[in-house]
Amino acid sequence: ENMKEWSAMAPPDVLMFHIGTNNWQRQGEFAPGSGILHASMHDTFNSMPGVKCYSMYPSKRQTDPEDDKTFRIFKLKHDIPICESVSPNSSFRWHSMSNEEFAAYRKRQEDEICVYMDEIEKWEGKEFDYLISHHAFTNAMTGAQIVARRHKEGKKKVRHFNFVHGTALKMYIKEKDKDPEYPLRFLPLAQEHGVFNSLEGCAGIWVNSQDYIGKFLDCFDKYPKERCVFSRIGVNTNIFCPKGTTIEKDLPKYLRMEDKCRIGGVKRLVTFVGKFADWKRLDVVLHAASVYEKAFPDVGTAVIGSGPPEARELYEGLAKTLALQRTYFLGAQGQDVLAEMFSMSEVGMFPSYKEPFGMVFIECMACGCPTIGAKSGGPTEFVTDDCGVLIEEEEEWRTEAGAKRMGARLAEVVKQALNEDWKGKTKGPKCVSFVRENYSTLAQCEGMLDNMKTWSRLEASSEAKIEQGAPVCRLGSSWPDVLMFHIGTNNWQRQGEFAPGSGILHASMHNTFNSMPGVKC
Repeated sequence: ENMKEWSAMAPPDVLMFHIGTNNWQRQGEFAPGSGILHASMHDTFNSMPGVKCYSMYPSKRQTDPEDDKTFRIFKLKHDIPICESVSPNSSFRWHSMSNEEFAAYRKRQEDEICVYMDEIEKWEGKEFDYLISHHAFTNAMTGAQIVARRHKEGKKKVRHFNFVHGTALKMYIKEKDKDPEYPLRFLPLAQEHGVFNSLEGCAGIWVNSQDYIGKFLDCFDKYPKERCVFSRIGVNTNIFCPKGTTIEKDLPKYLRMEDKCRIGGVKRLVTFVGKFADWKRLDVVLHAASVYEKAFPDVGTAVIGSGPPEARELYEGLAKTLALQRTYFLGAQGQDVLAEMFSMSEVGMFPSYKEPFGMVFIECMACGCPTIGAKSGGPTEFVTDDCGVLIEEEEEWRTEAGAKRMGARLAEVVKQALNEDWKGKTKGPKCVSFVRENYSTLAQCEGMLDNMKTWSRLEASSEAKIEQGAPVCRLGSSWPDVLMFHIGTNNWQRQGEFAPGSGILHASMHNTFNSMPGVKC
């Protein structure tokens, strides 16, 4: 640790740049999950000794920070383009862009990032090591083009990597499935571009769900499977932790004025969080509420999230049709509020269809609140009986009858959670430790950094062999992260020769350093 710290007094050991797809949660603008994850990664990487991270992300509303030069805004005149469904801030799809608009967007993005990277390298006194693009779409193609552009300028150090979030893959899948709203356009474009045709365009990718590794390779079958790594998403446990909030004291401050008179007698709360997209299945939640609210007069339902006007009208209209008396729509809320709401809730219910990962489950559990979801997608990989339950899928969930059937199943599990006091007695006490031990952002970023170092060494070794005309093997053992040499004063205790204290200490250090991952002494 001393050596790393002292070495870091020079330019950073690792200089990286992230290309974000969605805005961060700042200046009063709410953010979708990938924007929150990008911001958390940015801050975490910058907290790691010897690492300096810079970022750029798009926004129509936000401006560049005045007191932090580690990130900039890619300023838009329109809402942030989205791959699939809706976000808290946009329903403007990439498919609505003309080819000319799409090309202009990518060219301006590439130019602005290159200018920013050049400025940063002058400040830091070194070239970038790593370029990370978020989402396997526009940013990935831009990242590959930036690397090629810099190589032409003589800057050959940087390596490009991609973090595959779920929505771009869902867009590609809809195109392949001939969904009429998603004509086959961007998957062929990305395939023809070649960013994922070899390691030259992208030296490695992370996917936030084991299931989505296969889906990615279905779309890009030329990409080496061994460079596709499952990256367990982490959450900021300084924000998401038990807050000690209560319904009586804290819930009213987040309710609409007309709802504040309707919380009398509410002692327990069930919470849904999600954007108002059909696959989040808020209609299933509302049908469930119509059942369990009748069985438990002291239970209310909080609905946190938003969407386009027509989606808000649809779901709030359904709540009225079902005559829900204790269901409250809170709109989109920031992370601090989500943590307070989860902390006062008995259970969180998120019955999404094939959720790519399900960060909201982890955020909820980090606050000591058990979760209920559906048996599909990412949650099947981490929701266990210790912390929650997954209900059976419903093939006809898009129909009213199917939504009602699934809602009835969800209601039965909610009633079980309330009757058995999951939060206080069985599942809740295990939730916080489960998240802290398995889903910290620091652990995720450390793993990503190790991947990038290993993959970069493999590529550098291959390139050196190519230049020397030697055969190339891209897989196998890699060089250590840290290579050190010790000059000893006294002998070690071996071959029948006794050793003084300094020789014994030197031998012990040598063996201990060699037992540490990534260190060779």
